[in-house]
Amino acid sequence: MRPVFAYSGLFFALLGASALHGQSVPPREVAPGVWFLLGDASKGYSNTTVIEIGDYLIVVDANYPARAREIMAELKQLSPKPVRFVFDTHAHGDHSYGNSVWTAAGATTLAYDKVLEEMDRYEPVRWQAAATKREDVRSLHEDTVQRPQKTFNKSPFVLKDATREVDFYFLGWGHTPADGYVWLPKERVLCTGDGAVNGARNKLWDANIANWPKVLEKAMHFEPLFVLPGHGEAGGAEILSGQRQFLLDLYSAVQEQVKQGKTLAEISIQLPERDRNWIPKDLSWDVEATYSEIAGHKPAGALPHQWK
Repeated sequence: MRPVFAYSGLFFALLGASALHGQSVPPREVAPGVWFLLGDASKGYSNTTVIEIGDYLIVVDANYPARAREIMAELKQLSPKPVRFVFDTHAHGDHSYGNSVWTAAGATTLAYDKVLEEMDRYEPVRWQAAATKREDVRSLHEDTVQRPQKTFNKSPFVLKDATREVDFYFLGWGHTPADGYVWLPKERVLCTGDGAVNGARNKLWDANIANWPKVLEKAMHFEPLFVLPGHGEAGGAEILSGQRQFLLDLYSAVQEQVKQGKTLAEISIQLPERDRNWIPKDLSWDVEATYSEIAGHKPAGALPHQWK
């Protein structure tokens, strides 16, 4: 039997310190046959979770092409089983642009069906923009992101056998209109994609900022022991509650100044100390997205916008 890596503050503190200093962090087994792979933020990578079930593996988030290839190499050290499914938690490039790398290796890409709508809405513009900056995207010689091959429209979509159950959920419009979550009920492990991140790694321009805390409240009802976010170190349910509180405080602070008749240029907010883990050095983009949502009476992601 593989050693089970017990949840401990020391582990996640060491994990965070390694990531902060740009050191390579080996995969960590948070439950038997469930590995968390921390992405290199300096390269734009998201995190990845690998789940062993029956005679195959499930990979959560396709990542960028270069990281997809790295993960394939790492998997040889984790399990001899093949990757059958790769789940795109949402349409953003750091979670989906490696799709064709995985399907070329024999896997089937999977997503909530509205991911297709998001890709059709924003691609190939975002793909082409990424290609100007990223060699790994250019190297594919493809015109746009490869769409997920299999989708579901009812939650949960379940994969299970005698060894494990893996539940795929859509809980509502939060970070994007199509955020997918992965829940392992026996192990109490929740993979959140960017629905909840650990640290100042929020991107709000495709979001429904007012609704996002409600989505996270639903996620909190799972009462997870482990939360494996799309970015930042793994942890527990405090990632969900912290992300939720930051969004509530941000929205409330901006809304109060909008009620006072202030324009975007006049808004200046100070968020509580409890939000410090999620507050970026430059809060202006978050304030702008929130202001646009409130003033436009629509989710930020439903308004005309450029990805920032």
